Amino acid sequence: MCESNHVDRLIIPPAAAMEIIQRANHLYVRTCPCRAREQHCLTGTWDVCLLFERADPHDLRQARPVTRDEALSIFEATLQRGSIYNLFYTHTEQTITELCSCCTCCCRPLRRMKDAGDYRQQPRSNYIAVTDHSRCTACGACTSSCFFEARIVQGNTLRTIAEDCFGCGKCLPNCPQQAIQLVPQAGRGLTIPVKI
Repeated sequence: MCESNHVDRLIIPPAAAMEIIQRANHLYVRTCPCRAREQHCLTGTWDVCLLFERADPHDLRQARPVTRDEALSIFEATLQRGSIYNLFYTHTEQTITELCSCCTCCCRPLRRMKDAGDYRQQPRSNYIAVTDHSRCTACGACTSSCFFEARIVQGNTLRTIAEDCFGCGKCLPNCPQQAIQLVPQAGRGLTIPVKI
């Protein structure tokens, strides 16, 4: 890929990731380089990086074609494991190239972000996790699942630190009251690219 059209990365919600897979005409899967390098995950969970036809040719040579059903099966398995979805896309054309199902124990970009401790300069989608406080019991179940530590319980109230929330959706399945939803917020973050 040429230097003038470098690849950017954006954390997106699971529903957006699934929609992209469903719309893609050509899908490929390759071994996650972070998992292969760090080896904190079981080897059977390494083949999770989905590529699209506009991916870097070098990356495509390391991948194998899969059907849409196979790709959706991979996605469902990563969803059950609580993955965070990183979307890679070309900067100028806004064309999607790769969708990574990232674990928090091996993913190098996620670990770098966490170690830096300041997420304000990191690109994010325009989604945010919003809590329905009429249903929330401030049990704290969502706080342990939030990799970015954007959710905290103070006294008897759950508080979201909006600037630290990436709208990744990792907190949703852990809420026993189903009080959290991901919603797009005008003026926040970047619109998710749609070109594949």
